[in-house]
Amino acid sequence: MTTRLPAEAAPAVDAPAVAAAEPVFPFDRGCPYRQPAEYDDLRRAPGPTQVPLAPGGRAWLVTRHDQVRAALADDRLGNDRTQPGYPAPIAIPDEFRVGGSLLGMDPPRHGEYRRIVAGEFTHVKAQAMRPRVQAIVDGLIDRMIAGGPVADLHAQLAVATTLTVITGMLGISFDEVRHLHAYTRVMFSGDSTPQQRRDAVTQMNDYCVGIVRRKHEHPEDDLLSRLMQRWPDPVDHAEAGNMARLLLNGGHDSTASMISLGVLTLLEHPDQLRLLQDHPDLTPSAVEELLRYLTVTDLTTARVATAPLTLGGVGIEAGDGVFPLTGAANRDPEVFERPDELDITRGRRDHLTFGYGRHLCLGADIARVELEITYRTLFTRLPGLRLAVPREDLVFRQGGLVYGLQELPVTW
Repeated sequence: MTTRLPAEAAPAVDAPAVAAAEPVFPFDRGCPYRQPAEYDDLRRAPGPTQVPLAPGGRAWLVTRHDQVRAALADDRLGNDRTQPGYPAPIAIPDEFRVGGSLLGMDPPRHGEYRRIVAGEFTHVKAQAMRPRVQAIVDGLIDRMIAGGPVADLHAQLAVATTLTVITGMLGISFDEVRHLHAYTRVMFSGDSTPQQRRDAVTQMNDYCVGIVRRKHEHPEDDLLSRLMQRWPDPVDHAEAGNMARLLLNGGHDSTASMISLGVLTLLEHPDQLRLLQDHPDLTPSAVEELLRYLTVTDLTTARVATAPLTLGGVGIEAGDGVFPLTGAANRDPEVFERPDELDITRGRRDHLTFGYGRHLCLGADIARVELEITYRTLFTRLPGLRLAVPREDLVFRQGGLVYGLQELPVTW
């Protein structure tokens, strides 16, 4: 939100008005279902706008759909977190910058490492996972019902579903990593201190290096074992551990946030929920609309200019930080009619929630399967699902890398 000078520092009535102070990024979502109000103002500018960052420094915010897509595809905007000027919406320790794995790599290294894992995340393989995901969701809802009539849907269904799916793919036990979700939350939270984030990264790295070493020495029929067989340097357990951490964190936290926040959004839009319950075949379309509408990973697209470029008529210098904001792009009225309205019949897949270009999310198809099955099954089996607390009592994760709920108490 914009702020103004305190009253005692205000000029005389007949003096020229003082310009409002620059908003500091990241901005809060005033409403859980909207992107920050500042995005609407920034999108009216012809090109990117440079603003101060909460952790310090400045960065360009890109908000128009065409310019966000162009920025995400531009090789002159790099992901290497060790580059001077690389921006971040939160204060991150040096260890987090150095150990960025696939998300922190630029070509040609990025292409080499992405090819190692891309074959595990094809559309065909994602569709083949449907029976397993269905069984997981059914079992967790059974457990919710047995322990009800009040449950924390975020922990008991959203996180449990996505963690069970990704741990099964990686060939590790859900019980073995259940506690690691707390470290993921600390790493991604806007409230964590740099020391807390450093400790969480250390704990995650220690576990992941240990697990890839185990898979290297005793391979099984799972993703991590196959990964180690393809790894350029099999004894480089640190780099492979970074990849395992990325797959573990990226494979559950953002999709879990989408499950619980999507459920809340539908509960708060009863006309859309009734439409979905009356027409379950709309579920894939509803998933795409919720992905567009909520964009929980809006703050994960940081880039740094490795060479001068022009975007929207604005000159960006080498070393400048840039945020192509997918949340702002997904509400661009030039692309989406009535962008602030939830319409599950829209079903557009040209949203940028999963990114664009070389860093397009590897797990997008798996996330879609998880979301579709969870929404359809939940509202079919529990048609009377509702909040167990007033919506005003819910706590949201603001300012971190992934937006969402701390918990979602529901009853039925």
